[in-house]
Amino acid sequence: MSRTILRGAGPWVALLSALWLLGCSGSARADDVEEAAAEEYDELYYDEDAEEDDAGDPWEPMNRGIFWVNDGLDRYAIEPVSKAWDYVLPDFVQRSLRNAFENLRFPIVFFNDLFQWKPKQAGQDLARFVLNSTVGIGGLLDPASTIGLKQRDEDFGQTLGYWGVPPGPYLMLPFFGPSGVRDGCGLIVDSGFRAFGFFIPFWVSMTMQGVDTLNRRSLIREQIQSERQAALDWYTAVRSAYTQYRENQIQDKRGAAEDRDYYPGLGSSGEEPQPGSESKKDEPQTGSESDEDES
Repeated sequence: MSRTILRGAGPWVALLSALWLLGCSGSARADDVEEAAAEEYDELYYDEDAEEDDAGDPWEPMNRGIFWVNDGLDRYAIEPVSKAWDYVLPDFVQRSLRNAFENLRFPIVFFNDLFQWKPKQAGQDLARFVLNSTVGIGGLLDPASTIGLKQRDEDFGQTLGYWGVPPGPYLMLPFFGPSGVRDGCGLIVDSGFRAFGFFIPFWVSMTMQGVDTLNRRSLIREQIQSERQAALDWYTAVRSAYTQYRENQIQDKRGAAEDRDYYPGLGSSGEEPQPGSESKKDEPQTGSESDEDES
């Protein structure tokens, strides 16, 4: 009897075994397909630079919250006022104000030239300041640029980077915008070099800072709007532009100095970008900006 049952069940056991083996092989093939699809996705969409940015932004949730507040303030307060500012003030007046505020940054630039052991650049920046403060009517005009004394931008954050201090985690500062631990410390030191702050009331200093911010924003209003609309993630776009911009500044690459603006690395002081200007940052150094000149 038992032999009859086993003999009758044999075909069913064989069939179930075949189905089980087929299912295992199908599952293995499905796993292979999923793995191949994942590899293809990584090849198409994996962005090493984005991963590096994320690795340098461990406080991203907090930074995004601060960025959201800053961006809201910009969209609904600063941008509308800057639009009216741009409508009322002629372009040459805005640029004259920009020149004057840049001229007031001379102590920051000069001392950081010295801290980075760039004596020749420090001498050129001193000559630029004297010429623009006298012939240029307090810095409203920029005659120094016409004789080759170009504007430079140095700060203590760059000085720390010049001597090998790492940037540290990315940090979005309330009202001040994108920064980092190193650059945030640099802001504190640079504030001590703002000589005019010691001779005028605090409210006057804050008013001047507000006018400078508003004026800068009006000069690049259309560029910021275009960049914002083109960005898939505005926060990531600002972060990537800032980190690259700061690296270019520390390396003294051409094109970095004129990028310092409302959103560093985005726009170029309200001027129309020149064809091929993006590629200049990767070209060999020539002229007064190179390290050889500083020796």
